[in-house]
Amino acid sequence: MIYKRINAKFKTLTTQFSNIRILATYRKPSHMYLSRILLIFALLTGLVRASFAQTAEQVVNKYLQAMGGKEKLQSINSLYQEGVADLDNGAQAVCHTWRIYDRVYREEVTLASGKLVIVVTPRQGWSSGPGTGGLFKPMTDGQFKSMLPEIDPGGPLVDYSAKGNKVELAGRDTVDGQPCYKLNVYFPSGARATYSIDTRTWYILRASHHGGNVLGSLAPDASKEGEHPDGDVSIEYSNYKITPGGYIFPYTITLGLYGAKVRIARIQVNGNVDADALGKPK
Repeated sequence: MIYKRINAKFKTLTTQFSNIRILATYRKPSHMYLSRILLIFALLTGLVRASFAQTAEQVVNKYLQAMGGKEKLQSINSLYQEGVADLDNGAQAVCHTWRIYDRVYREEVTLASGKLVIVVTPRQGWSSGPGTGGLFKPMTDGQFKSMLPEIDPGGPLVDYSAKGNKVELAGRDTVDGQPCYKLNVYFPSGARATYSIDTRTWYILRASHHGGNVLGSLAPDASKEGEHPDGDVSIEYSNYKITPGGYIFPYTITLGLYGAKVRIARIQVNGNVDADALGKPK
């Protein structure tokens, strides 16, 4: 409907502009006619700009459509991903992640120096690493709140209002030379994240989690344990593919803090998983 109104307004302004141009050929130009021409030109320019502008809701809707639709994302009750991470020091790590809706998020990263494990439930979170001797420690309140949205396999933009998430358009960004819209997402827990969405494909190319993220306090190198406990964590996504079930996921995930590029080898949607076992810090 909005496009019909824009087209109608555009035709009206174009006709007025044409009439003024015709009058100008028969009359000596005056300040009045020049002013009207400039005014209509400004209106036309503003109208065209407005027609290409995006709201936060429009960006979210285009993202959901690009990812197969809201219903497709809502149908994900559990998500399992595994892959291999190439670290900037030449080492590799094996990564496993589980997301079970409203139950648990679990991540395991196996390194030569030991294993990193992150467990988040709706009520509490724990983490362990080489620096803890494999013992689990409760997350800080800031870490827990920052990691809580990871439990949702469909992502925070699906039914964001119903989940209590607030979304705002935060301008433009560029990821690997590709123009993006930036969306700030404010979670009920008080955590905040920024998503950079490709203006061409409408996929998420970067997610930045602000402050207190547990990934910022656990590093693959045991000597770096405790680094950046309150820093931002930036994750980039690329190489999106369609799975046999019709779901769309990125198959390359780059975690800037670690210099790690994860190549996803397997994705399983709605498989048989034991949420109780995954939710235990062991």
